[in-house]
Amino acid sequence: MEFTELGRTGLKVSVIGLGTWQWGSREWGWLRSYGKEDVAGALDEAERLGINLIDTAEIYGSGESERLIGELLKGRREKFFIASKFFPYHMTYDGIIKACYKSLERLRTSEIDLYQVHWPNPIVPMKTMMKAMEHLYSQGKIRAIGVSNFSQSQLASARTHLSKVDVASNQVKYNILERDPEGGLLSYLRREGMSLIAYSPLAQGLLTGKYSVTSRPSGGIRRTNILFSRRNLRSAEGLLETLKEIGARHDRTTSQVALNWLVTKPSVIAIPGAKGPRHVRENAGGAGWVLTEDELKEIERAYRAFLEGSERGYGRALLRMVHP
Repeated sequence: MEFTELGRTGLKVSVIGLGTWQWGSREWGWLRSYGKEDVAGALDEAERLGINLIDTAEIYGSGESERLIGELLKGRREKFFIASKFFPYHMTYDGIIKACYKSLERLRTSEIDLYQVHWPNPIVPMKTMMKAMEHLYSQGKIRAIGVSNFSQSQLASARTHLSKVDVASNQVKYNILERDPEGGLLSYLRREGMSLIAYSPLAQGLLTGKYSVTSRPSGGIRRTNILFSRRNLRSAEGLLETLKEIGARHDRTTSQVALNWLVTKPSVIAIPGAKGPRHVRENAGGAGWVLTEDELKEIERAYRAFLEGSERGYGRALLRMVHP
């Protein structure tokens, strides 16, 4: 596994991490299609393959994700880098402090390596959030401060309220099909020495090649995702075929090509979800090799074709914005 520095913290994390949104979450099929034995195997496999970054949040599974991680890391906490988040319904300085202490308790650890604001909240002053985070940092409860789903202007504002430490990272949605960070955020993060942690790096599974017009997801979160509309699935067929062909040249899978496209970019870390050891092995194969310049151009051509034929929200207007 390859490693990179998180922002300018000096802390090293694997370029591909372990996303745990699904752990303990019934909306993803917890205790129906997978359970504790599966996620325990995923963590074991992550350790074996050198993946040290685990991303979670207090809201994942209503805290069950953090509780599972805390239980499963017993005796090997030092081998992993834990990133967690507090949800923006904590609207006071003291409320944020208490949320962190509860996460520490569930995670069974004395410190969270990266603590993140899950979403910006216009009702809560940015100063309140950042001062609470800086207090937790000063008290040794967290090792780095991060944000999630922040725009460039929101991130710039957050940084003005920190005096002892800078923001290390911004966790946002980023994958081959969904490229909002390329509108300016990614270059800002690189210039200012912060990392981009890409969630949904496989577009909730679409970039694995598992789904098509004839095999659409039958329920759950994906049913509300516009990417899985019939038109968008049909439009993505060419891109998926391109990823498959490129993968064959490297003895890699479609999803591994999609992950490699991300993690070979400077300052980008990917956190694909994994429900079991097989998913972890698959995800880990996205690192340790490099796409050629010609292959990157192939992907760009296929992406443009996807935009041209896709449903509202991914069509010509977006093509002009991303590729003027």
